Parts: sequence; C-alpha cells; structure tokens
Amino acid sequence: MLRFEPQYHLKPWGGRRMAQHFSRTLPEGQVGESWELVELPGHENVVAEGPKKGEKLGDLWRSGALGGSANGPFPFFLKWLDTHERMSVQVHPDEEFCQNTRLGSPKTEAWYIAHAEHKSKFLAGNYPGLDATTLKQAVERGSLEKWMYEAAPRPGDMYLIQAGTIHAMGAGFLALEVQEPSETTFRVHDWNRVNEAGESRELHLDEAAACIRYNRFDLPQPERAKVTGPCFVMETVQMGVAFPKDGLRVVIADKKPVKLIGDSGEEHLKFGDVVVIEPSDGIVALASGSCVLLTEPK
Repeated sequence: MLRFEPQYHLKPWGGRRMAQHFSRTLPEGQVGESWELVELPGHENVVAEGPKKGEKLGDLWRSGALGGSANGPFPFFLKWLDTHERMSVQVHPDEEFCQNTRLGSPKTEAWYIAHAEHKSKFLAGNYPGLDATTLKQAVERGSLEKWMYEAAPRPGDMYLIQAGTIHAMGAGFLALEVQEPSETTFRVHDWNRVNEAGESRELHLDEAAACIRYNRFDLPQPERAKVTGPCFVMETVQMGVAFPKDGLRVVIADKKPVKLIGDSGEEHLKFGDVVVIEPSDGIVALASGSCVLLTEPK
C-alpha cells in the first residue's frame, strides 16, 4: 500500500484544522488545501516512503502499479479542504462550455463532509429567475447569496457538485474533495475580502455568467453511501467489508483509527491518511474503523 507526499496550499479562507485533526506538521499560514493525489502540469505527488519513495503518481499509474485502467493521466484529483472562512462563490465549467470557448477544463466534483462546526452551511444551486444579467446585478448589489440554495450538512454527508453549478462552501468545514483533474475555477464573488496589502482576488464574472447552468433549480442532495462522477466513485465503507480485488482502490481514513489487512500485511491509518492499494496487496479488508473508498466508474 502506497502513501504519497501531500502538497499544501495557503488560501485566504484556510486554517489549521489539518494540524489539529490529522496531527500533521503544516507550513506556516492559513492552509486551505492539501493536494493528496494529483497529476497536473507543475503539480504531481510522489511516493512518501518505502521502496518506491520518490516515484511519481502518473508514472506509477501508467505502469499499472496502481491497478485500474492505467491509461492517460491519473483519473481524478483528490484534496482535503479546511475552510476557516467561507470560500468564494464560484463555478466550474462543463465539457460543452470548454469545447465551445476553449477555456479551461471541465470540473465536476464531490465533497465528503468529515467535520462540520455548529451551524456551518454551504451554498449551491440557484433559484429560478437568475440569469447572466441578474447575476451581475446581484454581485454589484451584494445580494447574490439570496439567489442561492443553502444547506447545513452533517459529518458523513456526500454531495455531487455538477460542473456549471454555482456554489460556495462555508466556514467551519473539513471536507474531502474529489474532482475531475482540472483547476479551472471562475470566481463570482469573494465577499469583499482583501489581503494584508489591501488587494482583492481576481474575479471572472463574465466567464462565470456564461458557464453557469441556470436551469438547475435545486440544491444538491446529500448521500450517505455513494456518489458517482465522470471519473470517480466515492463511497463510505464500514468495518468488516472487503474492497474490490481489481481496479484502482484509494482509501481515506475517517475519524476512527483504521486497520487494513491484505496479502502483504497490515496497514494502520489515522484520520485524514490516504493510501493507494497496490494490485500485489490482493484482497484487502477493513478490519477496524471506517473510511472513504475511491474507485473508477465501471
């Protein structure tokens, strides 16, 4: 079983929960994202320990060492999010928009809520009546939040956020995010936030207004067992379950200590740990704790 070196990214909305809950040593500052498994230009995880230490995620994937289809780039992008403050209102494009405009790459994502502070909420989807013109007026007037659905999730909830859905994760979450391998984000509104130099982050209002799918008049609904995206399946697994023998298998430990038993021995995980099961591990069972399992769609 392989562990990869995470890549930490500072964000104006980030915090220190990964040090508190995961017992990790973090860089100084507001850590908003920990990139656990990614293969994008300029960003790629490497094996953290063992005989394969230093080997790149993409090379191992295409060699067949991680199981799965082993074609092209690693199929999804996995990260942890810590929202000490609320994230920007944003949208990610779908494939049709990217093909028509040649702007960015499509990005559907899913969230697993691992921790939520009291009264934490997020916004996703829009009420009927919102269009590109109304969107820009609402941003200018500071009333955009009134056009969006609101949810107060529980730990253990999973949400599929389809590309083209306007959304904003609120403050107080520690969440696992799996997505298509893309970093294309069009920022609609950043709550008038500025840095120490008094500078605000760039907005992409024209692009966002063009790619939002305004006819989705509903809030994404929580799932407790499984969600399926274009390039990933995310599901929760409880003690006593054996994982599929074949294919890509990524295990993320939830709050209780996790013990995995496979043909190559035992692996112990604490909250937040991520491992990729190798084909040589054979059939692997969850002997204790609970976890999130990521696989490729059939």
